[in-house]
Amino acid sequence: MALHLQCSVPPSHDQIDLKTWNKIIKKQVVEGNTKGAFHSYQQMQQSFTPDNFTYPVLLKSVSNLSHRRIGLALHGQIAKTPFHNHMLVQTSLLNMYSSVKQLYEVRKVFDSMQVKDTVAWNSMLDAYVSSGNTDVAVQLFRSMPTRDLFSYNIMLSGYAEMGDMESASKVFDEMPQRSTISWNSMILACGNYGDMEKARKVFDEMPEPDVISWNTLLGAYLNNGMFDDVILLFETMKAEKTVLPDYLTVTTALSACAGLGSLEKGREIHVYALDLGLTSSTHVVTSLIDMYAKCGCIESFLYVFYKSKARDVFCWNALISGLALHGYGVAALKVFDEMLQRTKPDDITFIALLSACSHSGLIKEGQTLFESMETDYGVTRRMEHYGCIVDLLGRAGLLESAYTIVDTMPFRPGRSVLGALLSACVNYRDLEIGEKVVKILLLIEGEDGLNDGDYMMVSNLFASCDHWDEADRWRAMMNDSGIVKTAGLSSIEVGNRVHKFLAGNMH
Repeated sequence: MALHLQCSVPPSHDQIDLKTWNKIIKKQVVEGNTKGAFHSYQQMQQSFTPDNFTYPVLLKSVSNLSHRRIGLALHGQIAKTPFHNHMLVQTSLLNMYSSVKQLYEVRKVFDSMQVKDTVAWNSMLDAYVSSGNTDVAVQLFRSMPTRDLFSYNIMLSGYAEMGDMESASKVFDEMPQRSTISWNSMILACGNYGDMEKARKVFDEMPEPDVISWNTLLGAYLNNGMFDDVILLFETMKAEKTVLPDYLTVTTALSACAGLGSLEKGREIHVYALDLGLTSSTHVVTSLIDMYAKCGCIESFLYVFYKSKARDVFCWNALISGLALHGYGVAALKVFDEMLQRTKPDDITFIALLSACSHSGLIKEGQTLFESMETDYGVTRRMEHYGCIVDLLGRAGLLESAYTIVDTMPFRPGRSVLGALLSACVNYRDLEIGEKVVKILLLIEGEDGLNDGDYMMVSNLFASCDHWDEADRWRAMMNDSGIVKTAGLSSIEVGNRVHKFLAGNMH
């Protein structure tokens, strides 16, 4: 474990007592200087033996960065000291092992504790909830000698993440007292379950909603596709002036504008963000680029990006995605070259790039990116990347190559991958490969697992090849299963309002 970093401590180590060393180490941990903290720890041991204040601070730094090997080494040192049975040290070990996903070790430490206070029980409870072991967490929760507000909030947050509104409601109702975190978790539980009426009711009953409460409800509306409600709630928040919106509030509102294609409202929120000084946030910059791109304003999203002083990988990805969306594949590749000079690409970068190549017919460039992303950039291919390369080859009519990729994937192809190839088979009237794809789709999803898009695509495949009886049979199968084809939807913005039209509307 080579931890080399100069530490800003007084020149003469002999003049530093144990208490001062602990303060130095704690300050370095708080500042995020983990290497400096361990360097000081090594220097300290030349004159002093670490105590029950030293180890919890170091274990906290391991937890913050999830350094499993360092945590194990530190535990090994603690085991040789008189402090291995100290409650604060043991609780810190619980949290450290929980942060590095070592649930077996967490339980081992917990069971070895001679005395367990509520903090230790909560740490064990949080470890189970965080790892998704909800059933075990419930048993532990019910067996706790005493529970405090944190105990209830841990269980509530676990149910909220799962979208288990019924269980969350039971915990919420039996709470002797509630904090803002409790109310926010209940809103999240309702939102993840999809009951936005209940989520709004909980929000309205809150004694004092904070900015996280507003953002949780806004995010729930957004995740449930209720974009109009996001804008209405955002405007209510601005009008009430009880809580000041933050970068996440604005980001959510901009995402709703992107979903609606509401350019006027998006520009209005942009000006509002400028007035609040929130455009220095990379989250807001990313959302602005995305909003302008989806509203068709190429100049605006380019302006936002190049005027921004703060650019992280998400900003670059949004720019490349925006260019891809509008068919500027060559420009997207140039931006990628520019990006490589400043930051490291991630998996989303390559999804955007492959999409750009697909929409611009840049076949060789796309294939090169797909082949080099793991070897040259260390980015592991995901389902989305395979979907993009299959779409690229399919659009170009290279159906055999596309099928080979599907057939040799390291994991089972998803619906998006198969859909891209099946769509290409329809366009190029290739029944032979199309039928192979249908067989794979039925094998993976089963006939009961098909949706309206699957049925229509297969029907269209046979229709494109003049196999009308088979096309009619697949349409009849869809009707018999009770699945209704989703109606097409168009929208237009007039006077700062978005009007939607379903296919077949006469008014």
